[in-house]
Amino acid sequence: MSERSPSRPVQLLRTALAASWSMLSLVVFIPLALLALPVDRRQRVHDACSILWARGILALVGARLVVRGAEHVSRDERYIIVANHQSVLDAMAVVAALQPLTSVRMVARRSAFSIPLIGWGMRLFGHISVDPRSIRASLPGLQQAQQGVARRWSTVFFPEGTRSVDGKMRPFHNSAFHIASRAGVRVLPVTLSGSFDIMPRHRRMPVCGGDIHVLIHPPMGPLEQTHDAAVAASTACHQRIEAALPRSSEEALQVSA
Repeated sequence: MSERSPSRPVQLLRTALAASWSMLSLVVFIPLALLALPVDRRQRVHDACSILWARGILALVGARLVVRGAEHVSRDERYIIVANHQSVLDAMAVVAALQPLTSVRMVARRSAFSIPLIGWGMRLFGHISVDPRSIRASLPGLQQAQQGVARRWSTVFFPEGTRSVDGKMRPFHNSAFHIASRAGVRVLPVTLSGSFDIMPRHRRMPVCGGDIHVLIHPPMGPLEQTHDAAVAASTACHQRIEAALPRSSEEALQVSA
């Protein structure tokens, strides 16, 4: 449920505090996780720090996380996690909701890896760089994603490729599903709602506070190792995620109640 839009000074303060936490906390978290690596091969310190980082940003912009379906996630299993993409806050919501359940790494645009501190940390700890404009340039990152999900951690894709401009879902790219097929892992669909109302694509500051709902669906698969199976899974996953999105503001209020 979204709140009344705060005054501009409040919006500016929330944005400044969230941006400050996003950068300054990493000055502590990145060295801490690096120092722990020799005795922390599973990178649990990184995972704990990433949860604190994401929850801090969400709290400072006035977003409350509501998670349902956590029972569908097994800590002993790795997944290709597929979510719709409404807002810049989605990555924080996915990390805050799913990192406590299964160790996750994000697939992100190459441009994100050039951001000081954030990009450095992503590169150091196994997050994956892709270029949505070039399949060839993305191949090393996609191969890294396949190896990572097969051996170490769950991998998060936003297969629409970019944030929604109006809150409605775009078609999916199929790369995530081909990787799930080849790696022999299941796909975990996730529906995100509410983040668009708080901070839509065209805004640099939160419009209002409110709830971000993270609905974790039962896993799909494992998939057959064929192109047709990956495409069919992409279509089914898109339908499952889209069907769980609120259709109106009244329905959104009912979900929040």
